[in-house]
Amino acid sequence: MKKGFQPILDYVEGRMSITEFQHLFETDKSLQKALKLPMDKKYTAFRDYNYNVFNFLKGDYSYKNKSWNCISLRDRVQEILCVFLDNQQISYKRYPLYMEEYRFLLQIQPDYIDCQDDSILQPIIDSIPKDLSKTKRIAMGKEKVKALFKYDKTYPRWLQEAEWPIVNGKPLVFSHQKKAKGGDIRTYYYFYDPDTKEQTVVEQLD
Repeated sequence: MKKGFQPILDYVEGRMSITEFQHLFETDKSLQKALKLPMDKKYTAFRDYNYNVFNFLKGDYSYKNKSWNCISLRDRVQEILCVFLDNQQISYKRYPLYMEEYRFLLQIQPDYIDCQDDSILQPIIDSIPKDLSKTKRIAMGKEKVKALFKYDKTYPRWLQEAEWPIVNGKPLVFSHQKKAKGGDIRTYYYFYDPDTKEQTVVEQLD
């Protein structure tokens, strides 16, 4: 085994936590050197990062200056490292929990929500009994998520990706949306805090 590769395998195969791996990513020179090995140019996601995984994880908005210890990033980082190991022709057995958690996260959310905030979603996931069938767990999760993301009459019809605002750890209530007049291509989405009544407006372009 080449120096620096063991932490990658340990995370991918479930022997190392994401917190420990992220710490090594920031401090371990041999791990950094391994992740700078060139990727095949067929992996175009790395094109803007000199075709190496280290630059990608260090520079991409989704990963830089963030804790990776959340449902979505635990899975995404694992997926990226699997691609890296495939590129290096190193065999592994992928630990399935991170993918299963992320898949469940997607299954319990309608498209109009698309929340990635673990501080909101993890308590919901933890509250669903593990002994229920998969179908019942998903149904219960959907009910709990919808109950948390409230709207007055109907849910937002986003033009782009969902951008439901969260303030002080709580989703705001959706009021309504309004398309700008004339040739303006903007649509405005109006939300409010049910306690303070303070309004927040999200703007998207058609």
